[in-house]
Amino acid sequence: MLKKLWDYKKIRYLCIGSFNSLVDITILNTLVFVGHLSVLIANVCSVSVGITVSYFLNHFLVFRHQNKPRYKSFIKFFIVTGASVIVIQTIIIDLSRPLYADFTRNIHGISTPLQGKISLNLPKITAILIGMIWNYFFYSRLIFRSKTSDDEAKSITNIV
Repeated sequence: MLKKLWDYKKIRYLCIGSFNSLVDITILNTLVFVGHLSVLIANVCSVSVGITVSYFLNHFLVFRHQNKPRYKSFIKFFIVTGASVIVIQTIIIDLSRPLYADFTRNIHGISTPLQGKISLNLPKITAILIGMIWNYFFYSRLIFRSKTSDDEAKSITNIV
């Protein structure tokens, strides 16, 4: 059943996107809480690594391109993903961080350091989820476009 699920591009995208998000969040937290960098600088670093890893995983595993990765394709990918991160993530993080901080302050028993971690990570996760939708739309139509889709012709009912 897992092998059948993996045949669906959107399932592969969700799995690879989740892995990339984990890389991004791990680097962000390490740079902020261990390296004591500002959230902005740490986010730029974590996202840059995440975008690079994401390009190759999307190229080979999600969209299964047979061609070698090209610099031009990587630049398009970086622009689309960068727009998602710079515009969407920054706005969502800036708008929702105070809301999450207020929410965690109202929960008794949560320590102040934990509140800081929650108020950083919940907005980031929210922004990532919204960004994944944006990215998939542009990746599938602009960057990794194919003549025939490998899972649009299949029905999800074929899994079981």
